[in-house]
Amino acid sequence: MGASNLARGYSLLTRHISSCFGKNKTEFLNALGPGRGFCARGGMFNFTYPPIQDCRILEVAKKKSCDIRAVLITDIGNDLMYGVLADTLIESLDGLIGRALQWDAEIFLTSIHVNLKKDVSPTMFFILKSFFYPGSSITYEEADLFITKVNGYLEEKARKNERVYLISGMKSFTGMDKIHYSFLKTHSAWEKIANEICHVLKVPVQKKMRLADGISSIIANLYRLIFCDMFRFKKKGREYF
Repeated sequence: MGASNLARGYSLLTRHISSCFGKNKTEFLNALGPGRGFCARGGMFNFTYPPIQDCRILEVAKKKSCDIRAVLITDIGNDLMYGVLADTLIESLDGLIGRALQWDAEIFLTSIHVNLKKDVSPTMFFILKSFFYPGSSITYEEADLFITKVNGYLEEKARKNERVYLISGMKSFTGMDKIHYSFLKTHSAWEKIANEICHVLKVPVQKKMRLADGISSIIANLYRLIFCDMFRFKKKGREYF
């Protein structure tokens, strides 16, 4: 479950994890897309996605017959830019995590990797907000407070639950906008996440991700955006929610 970074790296991530499991069957379900929110409707251009909390992905995942279940919750933050209060987002995330814990899933989280005061000036914040979130009324100070509060919740959740893991250090893979993983580092970012998941699941990592794999995944995402989401020439698979 996530937004633009996950959408760009989805093909890369799923191929890599599948290769680690070898001949054992793996199945993936996802709720992703640029601008996707967990409790707010979001998107870009002429298409939007329903809130992740309402898309039934966990209900479907719960019914799947499998030995190991893993849940990745990443790209957290769009809701804040849509005007959702930090407490509302935290309640939504807590509900998703709580439901997954009921069926013994291993849950992996990434925090909001933007340190607003250090990484983004008020002027750059205004520019990014105008481009990615036109119409958003959130202020620079409000965004900083919201990020701190949500990240504090994620840290506490991982500290208090042995099945919840917070993957840190993702900031080092971001590009100039401090939001998206760099084009040249996408494969490294998802290799780190995939390897941490495989380590917890006790699955040996079979190979390293390459820059070419990251580029291929980004192209696959562009194909989905253009042909499936924007112009609706094709339907996405049943694993997309």
